[in-house]
Amino acid sequence: MKFLSLLLLLFTFTLQAQYQDSKSCQECHEDIYAEHSHSMHHKSSILKDEVHRKVVEITTPDKYSCALCHMPATKNLAGMIRGMDRPNPKEVRHQDGVSCFYCHQINNIYHAKAFNINFSSYREGEKPTFFGNLDNADDSDNHKTGKHPFYQDSEVCMGCHSHKENKHEVQVCNGLDNFNKKSDCIGCHMPKKEGIIEKFDKKSRSEYASHEFLGIHSEEMVKKAVKLELTQSKKGFSLSITNMMGHAIITQPMRLKFVKTVIKRNEEVIWSNYKESPIEDKEATFIIVFKDENGKATMPGSARGFKVQQNLAALETKVIDYRVKLKKGDEVSSMWMSYIINPRIAKKLDITDKETTRVYQGAQTHLLIH
Repeated sequence: MKFLSLLLLLFTFTLQAQYQDSKSCQECHEDIYAEHSHSMHHKSSILKDEVHRKVVEITTPDKYSCALCHMPATKNLAGMIRGMDRPNPKEVRHQDGVSCFYCHQINNIYHAKAFNINFSSYREGEKPTFFGNLDNADDSDNHKTGKHPFYQDSEVCMGCHSHKENKHEVQVCNGLDNFNKKSDCIGCHMPKKEGIIEKFDKKSRSEYASHEFLGIHSEEMVKKAVKLELTQSKKGFSLSITNMMGHAIITQPMRLKFVKTVIKRNEEVIWSNYKESPIEDKEATFIIVFKDENGKATMPGSARGFKVQQNLAALETKVIDYRVKLKKGDEVSSMWMSYIINPRIAKKLDITDKETTRVYQGAQTHLLIH
């Protein structure tokens, strides 16, 4: 604990700086700022993320200790982490979420059992150095520019997206691959796009890394998440689900993901793998539910263990056999469905944002019975 306190003190010291908010980056990086301003990094703050805010309100209404990942640019980070300070709507560092200034100055990461901690390169009175992955990058009036291996191997993402344990040592989030290493976060979530990195384009570059941070909020990414295959069998059909991602299907416990399968005969649905809730077909549903000391479902912060843990590892394939009487001409259809937040949890928290509560449709496959 003493070492952790020292780390927090040091981290807080390194952020006592002339802060450049994300909007100030728009002057030179118009396209990147436009992307970032609509991303979940920009909206990570409790002041902008409805789900985050309502989870805190229902679990720890008198204490806020999530700033390390949700509002990491704040000056008083140590006080925030310990729950002694509160978010301030008038403070730009709190509004900015995971800001450009914060992300591009990470030059070290402390790896710990419960969670990781990022360190900033900034020192009081110095012109900040913003790290990235460009060769021969230009300095500007606002910052120096450097290349750092963290931005080549996705290590920069691991300060927040690696793992998180609650106070009972239950791991509530895990973005690592199945060998406890990072996958290519940047390659997948920040794909290259045609265009220039900044409007003056001194190096005449033709592409840049997207700063939309595409993920579960993107139908484009949801469609790439899994591969589905249907095969006719003697007793019915088989469904193959392959996780195409470099990490588990479920990395964040509020998610709900499943495959919806129906059989049509003469254009009418005669069979479905569930009637009301996808959990009726447990094999085709991926979900994590935590339990408290009494074995009842609970929120991640108070979890003592897992009540339900149905997941699929990186690049793992699962085959489900369905025994159904089929006739020639029947059409079997399967579709990947993804919820950012499980509808039951969304109802409990009274989430109103439609983009957060809607279902995202992913990969589809069809099988015509011969």
